[in-house]
Amino acid sequence: MRGVILVWTLALLVTVPSVAAADAQKLVVVVAKGAKFTSISRSDLRRCFLGDPITVGDRPLVPFNTEATTPARAAFDLAVLGMSVNEVGRFWVDRKVRGQSSAPRSLPSIAHVVKVVTKFPNAISYVPANQLTAALQPLAIDGVPYTDSHYAIVVP
Repeated sequence: MRGVILVWTLALLVTVPSVAAADAQKLVVVVAKGAKFTSISRSDLRRCFLGDPITVGDRPLVPFNTEATTPARAAFDLAVLGMSVNEVGRFWVDRKVRGQSSAPRSLPSIAHVVKVVTKFPNAISYVPANQLTAALQPLAIDGVPYTDSHYAIVVP
């Protein structure tokens, strides 16, 4: 009996951190707390971060990225835009040459993302799940909240 309790305790110690680590790797799409919407479609999210105007209510969403060198940015670009960071860079160069919309502004850190999103009501961005604050409102993607096991925006 003592061996069973020891094995169970060790299994619990090994399992709990891995669950927390997996949750920390999720990228949560966020807006300021109190926004009038709690979900966005993957296609609208993609279009928003590719320069198409997306309006919720009467307000256009303003996307903000993290720096291109961050794992969060690479994961977001791949999961949402379906492109590598380099492909996204080429996409924006092409848009600029054609005189089309400019790229979302990149912020230097997750802390800056949190600060901008909480202060700017039209801002939309993404943060690792372990960086969520009470001032941020997580958005479900296609109705799937980040707490669901089927949520698909993760840092590999």
